[in-house]
Amino acid sequence: MGTDDTVAACTEPLTRRRVVIAGGGYGGTTTAVRLARSLKPSDDLEIMLIEPDPCQQALSELDLVAVGPSRPEFCELWHPTVFRDLPVTVCYNRLEDVHAEERAITVGHRDDDGQRVEYWRLVLATGAIAFVPPVPGLAEHAITMWSVEDAQELQRRVEAAFKQAARSPHASERQRALSFTVIGGGATGVEIVGTLGQMLPHRAIDAGLDPADLRVRLVEGRPEILYDLRPGQRARAAARLKRMGVELVLGSMVERVEDSEVVLESGDRVDAAVLVFCGGAKADPDAVKWGLEFDSSGRLLCDECLRSPAHPDVYVIGDLAAFRDPATNRTLPMLAQFAIAEGHHAAANLLREARREPPEPFRPRMRGEFVSVGPRWGVGWMFNVDLSGIPAIVMKRITYVKYWYSVGGFRLAWKRLREMLAMAR
Repeated sequence: MGTDDTVAACTEPLTRRRVVIAGGGYGGTTTAVRLARSLKPSDDLEIMLIEPDPCQQALSELDLVAVGPSRPEFCELWHPTVFRDLPVTVCYNRLEDVHAEERAITVGHRDDDGQRVEYWRLVLATGAIAFVPPVPGLAEHAITMWSVEDAQELQRRVEAAFKQAARSPHASERQRALSFTVIGGGATGVEIVGTLGQMLPHRAIDAGLDPADLRVRLVEGRPEILYDLRPGQRARAAARLKRMGVELVLGSMVERVEDSEVVLESGDRVDAAVLVFCGGAKADPDAVKWGLEFDSSGRLLCDECLRSPAHPDVYVIGDLAAFRDPATNRTLPMLAQFAIAEGHHAAANLLREARREPPEPFRPRMRGEFVSVGPRWGVGWMFNVDLSGIPAIVMKRITYVKYWYSVGGFRLAWKRLREMLAMAR
């Protein structure tokens, strides 16, 4: 499909049964690519992806963007490249509202009247945003880590901190200027602070500063980090961080944030000239306004086939979906591997419906989980086997390559792999 088709207006008239996919993250992109590659002329389907940003941003490499070499732009996948040769019309706009009873949506900005788009089937995959709790001063002083823009803001603050330290004549002032604190001991927080711990000493030397003046800390309210991993892996990650010079401040919640300082409920104070908050995410907040059922966290309910219970022509996948694993009766966590798996399954079910076959239930399978602790070391597990060190980081990088290959083929996978390896040096 040519470029002119790819940037077509959302209001193209229906010529065939239209599948509208709202959201161009892992789940939405996977659905569109898998569906497009599997279509037959007899399926009588057209595919439209609605996404405001032509760049799919990657949470997986934000630590490298933030602390690595300066990059004015970074993008994991460019949608025009991915869909260039596929029968997918991409509408660069935002989903405003869903009219499920009319099988239509409205796209556009809130201050516009919007454009009406009709569909045969709708896939909602608009993802999640960073969650910032109402802790006094936190939103005003901290950077979240949920987008490339966040990572680039952290890079700017790191550079500003180094300049301030270079102007400071006293060691105590330099140490305060070079105090980097991350709140949140989950995967994202550990990956950010690990990269800070490994790469900031090299940055300090390049800037003519003493790495001994660096103060890198991880604050976590619980007594351990990485609660999603087994105790042995948590201990290995904590030991690795300490060897890198990262101080772990555990067991006390944040009470408030002041200028360049975090105040804990224990009464302790932690210097934070640069503060990053990695405390979780919440589903797209607009979703609760779309007239579909949702749970207490704001995620949209879906049945065993990933469809909205009251509207079976609407699929919900990825971080937006409150899918309950039938094996555990627990809602799946917000992980890219589940979004990708749900995207594959939603595409397969759409094809089944197009061919007058019943959709099949989704059966999630957690294949493993890996967390980087610095760009060249990791912890995690796969197929019930624990891995740490270089094997873990290799497996983590391989999961990225598999995704890039699945949506863009060998050329994209090779290009992105080379970029990622260059960033990790």
